[in-house]
Amino acid sequence: MRFPVFISNLFSPSADVGALQAASFIRFGLVWVIYIGLAWSGIPMEWIAGYEWFLFLANLFSFALINGGKKAILNLSGGDSSKGGLARISFAVFNVAGLLLAGLFLLLHPLFIGLPEDFGEFGHTAPLTVYIFLLVASSTLDFLLLILKKYRWIVWQSIVFNGALVLAVVIPLNTGAGLQTVFWLMCAVLGVQWMATAFIAFSGPRTAPSLNLWDFLAQGILPLSAFALLGGLSQFVDGYLVAFLNESAADFAIYRYGARELPLSAFLAGGVAAAMIPAVLSDKNEGLNRLVGELRVLYRQLFPLNIGLMLLSPFIFPLVFTNDFAASAGFFNIYLLVLSSRLLLPQVFLIAAKKNSTLLAAGGVEVVLNVVLSVLLYQLWGIYGIAWATVVAYLVSKLIMGWYAVFRLDVPLRGLLLPGKYAMYLSALVIAYVISTTYTVWI
Repeated sequence: MRFPVFISNLFSPSADVGALQAASFIRFGLVWVIYIGLAWSGIPMEWIAGYEWFLFLANLFSFALINGGKKAILNLSGGDSSKGGLARISFAVFNVAGLLLAGLFLLLHPLFIGLPEDFGEFGHTAPLTVYIFLLVASSTLDFLLLILKKYRWIVWQSIVFNGALVLAVVIPLNTGAGLQTVFWLMCAVLGVQWMATAFIAFSGPRTAPSLNLWDFLAQGILPLSAFALLGGLSQFVDGYLVAFLNESAADFAIYRYGARELPLSAFLAGGVAAAMIPAVLSDKNEGLNRLVGELRVLYRQLFPLNIGLMLLSPFIFPLVFTNDFAASAGFFNIYLLVLSSRLLLPQVFLIAAKKNSTLLAAGGVEVVLNVVLSVLLYQLWGIYGIAWATVVAYLVSKLIMGWYAVFRLDVPLRGLLLPGKYAMYLSALVIAYVISTTYTVWI
């Protein structure tokens, strides 16, 4: 495919998966622009650690509701944009949830702002509280556009709002403004996104809601958010342990820069998983066939990319982020191995079948195993052991879900992976990691 045609297709997607993946690529790329801008800005490492801690806490208090709630929207809509009142009910629920989570942060914030002495004073409670509310309340914009089949709008809203966040962070810090100014500007960007979400939610026909609010909460948002909390908590356990076991602002910033792979594979695989839920609900066999095709595309997209990054990251990090972040490549390469689990998608069938107890059990095992292994492996390999604990715990969680999907839901193995291609790519990924360790800079 010629490059201009590829660019045209990227910004003019005609399908659900393509739109979500394009938006994810754009978001990830623009976030990296922020990291590069911060690394070259000359600001103190403690400021970068403070920015990372702000985002860390905001995502900690919001990620479960955002991920679980969005899946609940797809699960209840079944891809039907005419489902009575879905957009308005979703918007109202997410706004109430945003208020509750912002209030929860205010209640618990003494547990999180008392950072190790090396980090300095974290005095940004007010903008962080507002940011948590807006992050949750405006988060359904892309999925409301998905069920309305406004695929191009999904891509363009990602460009506009993520691009605005780049400007809100990079320009002030490079012109002498402090972190407080940056955080309030980030809140302003999310405020505009919140208004766009409200417009989309209330722009449809004002038919009487046909959704049962209790079913939406009890069978959708609450159990799926609990699963997302357990399934995604590992990355926050990692960050918290790195900050409080190691007690170094510089090492925390280096670790966070190296942990950037995890969102990339999560965005792409998550986009496929989210789009496949309504497909499996509509027709299991047709959805299974679509998923096999999407897995083949994901393999071609992510395995070669990650293998190349594995080999080149020790050279890329000091070149792109300055020598201060050369050691981030070690963490980056460990988290690249999570791809082996990320491309197993048994959760699609469990969510579609509403097997919430199995999802929660798998997530619970992952969290407990991650904490135990993190503490044990930290004694052996320092903060690198914390990263390895995540790789192992996440794989165990996916194996539990995969076992249930195959033996209890009668999902054929080909619905979870393409055995020959998976084994070939995984072997190449592991070999690339072993090679990269011979020239990686370590803390």
